[in-house]
Amino acid sequence: MKRQILLPVAVARELRETFKVDRGILRRSLCYERNGPQARLLRAAALERGGVVFTGEPAPRGYCPPVETSYEKDVITRSFGDRVELRVERSTETATVVVDGAPVARFRRVTLDETGCILYSLEKIHDRLSAPGEGGEGERDGDVASTTRLPS
Repeated sequence: MKRQILLPVAVARELRETFKVDRGILRRSLCYERNGPQARLLRAAALERGGVVFTGEPAPRGYCPPVETSYEKDVITRSFGDRVELRVERSTETATVVVDGAPVARFRRVTLDETGCILYSLEKIHDRLSAPGEGGEGERDGDVASTTRLPS
């Protein structure tokens, strides 16, 4: 799992048009694969426009996420409040991160350990979105979708 910035599709489009960069440059910048002045500028602009940082940190040993879990056929959904959730499709071993009702990232061939790490990062995103003045209560950025593909 890698650290990266997830943001609304419209913002990604705006950034590409404003800074006149292609999708590849934006994706590598948001995934911290580039670190030049332009990449730092793109990351700062993404965060200012509602992007959220997926930390990609490993979960501490014994980590138990504070989530509500629901099961529907082949899909396990783990929710942090009403804004952040992880949907795991067991038959395809695919995990989808959902923020404000829209998918923002997809992981393929997810192991149980990786699921814990994803949930650990999502808890941090949830905490940040729930904090007053940090995109918290009542400050939704609209539709969110991925500008990056997470590693498989």
